[in-house]
Amino acid sequence: MSIVFKQTIIHILDLSHDMPILSASPITLTDDTEAYITSYLADLFDNHSVCKAVFEDTSMWYELLQNGLQDFYAFSCDLAHQFYAYMQTFETISSGDLIITHFERDTIPYLAFFKLNYKEAYTHTVDQDIHGPINQLIKHKTIFHDTVSKIQEAAIINLETFNLLLLDIHKEKYVHTLLGCTAPLSTKQKIKVVEKVITEAIEENFENKVEALSFAKSNLAKSIESTSSIMLDDVLHDTFGDHEELITSCMNSFEEKGITDPVIELPQAEKVGRKYTSHKIKTNTGIELKLPTQLLNDPDTIEFINNPDGTLSILLKNIGSVINK
Repeated sequence: MSIVFKQTIIHILDLSHDMPILSASPITLTDDTEAYITSYLADLFDNHSVCKAVFEDTSMWYELLQNGLQDFYAFSCDLAHQFYAYMQTFETISSGDLIITHFERDTIPYLAFFKLNYKEAYTHTVDQDIHGPINQLIKHKTIFHDTVSKIQEAAIINLETFNLLLLDIHKEKYVHTLLGCTAPLSTKQKIKVVEKVITEAIEENFENKVEALSFAKSNLAKSIESTSSIMLDDVLHDTFGDHEELITSCMNSFEEKGITDPVIELPQAEKVGRKYTSHKIKTNTGIELKLPTQLLNDPDTIEFINNPDGTLSILLKNIGSVINK
């Protein structure tokens, strides 16, 4: 991915002040700061918590951008003021620094922003007295989190198509309203919906729930491995067989919950797939098992047995050795 930065600016959104602290001009990027910002942008392009969004026709930002990004600085200040107004309205939104950047990725122009929320951390300070330096510990309240996963508010706007990649995972869900855009489910949210709907169908209709859930997880893993996506129809048919009424019910539930496409594309298929490489089982007696997904449906390896008294037995077969850990 080739990124060329045009302009980048940082505005301080700290609620301990009465207003945002706006930078007087864009920053000069060094190799280190350019690499730092690039790492965030690269993650946002592939993050499965990001959703594809579109501006509503009434969005003032859409109108401004359609007329061309005439004044990057004025745009950034207006955006910072809007963010600060929402932060004052919803007291649960953390203070942070808003980074806004205009760049090209593979010659396509983009505008992006992300908010780096503060955390408290200890650092040192050096005082002086007549005997020399005195090292002290102090609590610093405006340190950035050190991982990209801590970002909750961000957007990347394609300035040719005006489509957005939106990260709006703060519990207030305010960024899409701020921008005036319609945000469908993210890939991560779609996966959660699929898991929940299938789990509910199994719990309501299958006697051996553990085996059926393990089977469903194995089918999700198979779909991801072979297609780098979740093929909903294939997963449901592999899981429920000829129970067409269950398959139809699940597809209807998916649509009601916002999943209208039969295929969920996975930008980080390998990473998502790792989630399904194993299946954990915990019994009411405190026993925990972690089983490789590919072995869950192998009758020569494991068998789930429903006992006449309503209890469940799990039989592990053909074990050559046991290692204590």
